Amino acid sequence: MIQTWPPILKFYKAYGEKVIDKPIIWATSDFPKDAKTITANIDNTFLKDYECFNVVAKVEGRKHDSCFVFTAHYDHLGNLGKKVYYAGANDNASGTAAIITLASYYSKNRPEYDMYFVAFAAEESGLHGSEWYVTHPSVPLEQIKFVFNLDMIGDNNPVQYVETNSDRGFALFEQINGEKHYFKGLNRGELAGNSDHYSFAEHNVPCILFENEEGDSFKYYHTVFDTYETMKFDTYEPVFRLVRDFVERY
Repeated sequence: MIQTWPPILKFYKAYGEKVIDKPIIWATSDFPKDAKTITANIDNTFLKDYECFNVVAKVEGRKHDSCFVFTAHYDHLGNLGKKVYYAGANDNASGTAAIITLASYYSKNRPEYDMYFVAFAAEESGLHGSEWYVTHPSVPLEQIKFVFNLDMIGDNNPVQYVETNSDRGFALFEQINGEKHYFKGLNRGELAGNSDHYSFAEHNVPCILFENEEGDSFKYYHTVFDTYETMKFDTYEPVFRLVRDFVERY
């Protein structure tokens, strides 16, 4: 079986640089290992000036001089050709559902500071939605206390993967997790341009990515099998509680 990868890759690196605008074909594990060559016929249409939209919501807090921002990307690979559809249940319906849950929570429990909830478009094609947002923010970037980017949290690895540019923030997350035992541990990876938090990091805004890697659902990442049926929900609530507790104490 041959599947085509999206034409723009923002998270693979080659020779120290981002690989962008490089069409790639990859083979799944059932492809013959002794194959020497492949032949592919690809129909491709370039849609110039394709319009996308970020979706922004706000819950007003008691104070308006600072805010927290919760983000997730709502786009996925979608249709690739006429017969192949990538649903993107874990990547990233799980994240967008989480920020809706957080928005609902804070609408019923008025927070100390304003809360912004941003569903980004065009993450899969190169972080375009978040890159646009940081140059056209709802509030000045210096007023953002912390950004929480939730991406692929519908899984069951008891060790939660995170990326952050904030040592202080990570220390508090570890402290809370050590007290509440939401996860067996937090695995801090190297900050990379693999999701929308990176757009904020490039502007020195404190941020963190939550992405539950290497669970039972992770093997379906960027495949047609990333559906509701293959998702796990073990990490969804612990991420919510960890973020909520962090906001209360940061």
